[in-house]
Amino acid sequence: MLKGYSKFLDALEKVEKAILAITVAIMIIIITYQVIMRYVFANANSWSEELARYLFIYDVMIGAAMAIRRNSHLQIDILINLMKPKARILLSIVATLAGMVFIGFLFTYSITLVQTGARTMSAGLGIPMSIPYACMPIGLVLMFLTSIEFIFKNIEELRALGKEDQA
Repeated sequence: MLKGYSKFLDALEKVEKAILAITVAIMIIIITYQVIMRYVFANANSWSEELARYLFIYDVMIGAAMAIRRNSHLQIDILINLMKPKARILLSIVATLAGMVFIGFLFTYSITLVQTGARTMSAGLGIPMSIPYACMPIGLVLMFLTSIEFIFKNIEELRALGKEDQA
């Protein structure tokens, strides 16, 4: 079951990487355009800065999900590395579960934020604010999905350590 789920997340990660590559390229083009317009032609516009900002926010949320999958978020490794392997794995599971509870809490509020944002328009692009606000529930769902895999991989590792202790 875990292998199938991991394959699903591998495919999802390929899509995420493609989205990140495209949006970063678009951001570079937009920011370059904005700089040229502002400093060469003295004619700045608001839509380019706003679009670059919204793309960046989406990239952060997608990147956060990828970081969870790799266990790359900031943590105090010195304390974790002093623990025995079983305690380290158990702490990782508990910390990830706590993170999932927090993600669930944020998700409920992010849905409210998206619904509220549908009534207002962005200043530069003239789009409903629900579009930029949608990065929250999208990113949180991606983080939740990768957290599930992380927990199951830790449980498998814990079982493997248990079998080694019995042998």
